[in-house]
Amino acid sequence: MKGSSVTNRLRKTVVLPYLFILPAALALLAFSLYPFLSGVGYSFTSIGWIGDQVRFVGLENYRRILSGSVGAPKFFKQAFVQSIEWTAAVVAGQFVVGMFAALVLNERFPGRSVFRTAVLVPVAVPTVIIALTWQWMYDPFYGLINHYLKQVGLLSGPTAWVGQPNSPLWPLIVVGIWRGFPFMTVMLLSGLQGIPQELYEAARVDGANALGRFRHITLPLMRTIIAIAVVLHVLWWWNHFDIIRVIGSGGGQFSYGAMTLPILAWYEAFAWSHLARGAAISVISMLVLLAIMIWNARREGRSVKL
Repeated sequence: MKGSSVTNRLRKTVVLPYLFILPAALALLAFSLYPFLSGVGYSFTSIGWIGDQVRFVGLENYRRILSGSVGAPKFFKQAFVQSIEWTAAVVAGQFVVGMFAALVLNERFPGRSVFRTAVLVPVAVPTVIIALTWQWMYDPFYGLINHYLKQVGLLSGPTAWVGQPNSPLWPLIVVGIWRGFPFMTVMLLSGLQGIPQELYEAARVDGANALGRFRHITLPLMRTIIAIAVVLHVLWWWNHFDIIRVIGSGGGQFSYGAMTLPILAWYEAFAWSHLARGAAISVISMLVLLAIMIWNARREGRSVKL
């Protein structure tokens, strides 16, 4: 009897953790894995909208996207290039601003904890609220940006920065940098706090200035955390949707100046009723990110071996 009781207790100990994670695993399968697999499957069909008749067409959607001249194929090359420009500019800006903020917040000064908390404000605000606020700030007649630029003499009249078919991408890049640099700051700050202060003190004794300490101590010792932070932000901001959609198409019109692959996939699938081609664009976008992850994993693996 005693042995049976011990066996039952061991079974409960082994099975209980799996029972706890079962709801999360089922939710992951239902809301992540199934949509992903169905999206990949749709990219090989002719489906136009939910409920449409499904017919297998193989690689036809990919061929039309990469070599066609109407609809999504017409904008695919531009969207692909602008996705690279958007991601590179936003992540680079977030890294520069985030590194500067992390270096400042790593120093000792009165009220440091308050500033460390305040820097996270953009993360706490819902992205759609941020997008609508920036859309108002960019408004050509009532926005603060136009108002103050006219006050200092840089503008002579109302200027539509966003929301037009040919609006540039850089006003959205500014919003993306402002929205995402706090998390970059937190990641880099965690890396800075792991560097022993004795190294900086020894460098000061040897006569190294601030730039030398940053170049020869900070950057080498933070290489791994920088790589992780940059790759994570590339993955997040390549797939970013709401800021570009809300601000770039403020009036609901098609804006090819603010066109990235996720936006193009949305238009193709839900605005132009070509669900299969929208899924194909998403799969191509995913393959690009997969290549980036594989390249980074191999690069980090080689650095560890060395």
